[in-house]
Amino acid sequence: MAITLAQAIRNAIAAEQAAEKFYLTMAKSAGDEGVRRALVGIAAQEREHATRLEAMATALIQGDLPVQSDALMNAIERSAAGAGAAGMDMQQALEYAIEAENSAILYYDALASSCTGDASAFFEMVGKQEEAHAEAIREILRQRGMD
Repeated sequence: MAITLAQAIRNAIAAEQAAEKFYLTMAKSAGDEGVRRALVGIAAQEREHATRLEAMATALIQGDLPVQSDALMNAIERSAAGAGAAGMDMQQALEYAIEAENSAILYYDALASSCTGDASAFFEMVGKQEEAHAEAIREILRQRGMD
């Protein structure tokens, strides 16, 4: 199934917004101040990604973005939002976050490959930032002996 660039960007914005909510929810339940700060920092970066994606859409898309993300992204959003409600402990939530970051990396790599110029460079940069998020989370797990 082919996806338009406009839909791909809408999906990416929705995923970044869901990630921000997820990290803020996890930060609220973090008993360790260092973990809380790290999660709030990652959430802020995810918010910045969404903002920059919206700006990128203005530069790339003739017209408006789709109003909603597609069915796949809607499932991802519900999954991230439901992780806390599912009663995950901090270790499970952090491991889940690593999986989500890895999926985001693949998504942004695919977008970078399908675009050229500034758009390709932007998606590549966001993918690298998602890699840094995954590494930061792995470091939290290592430091707390949860790996």
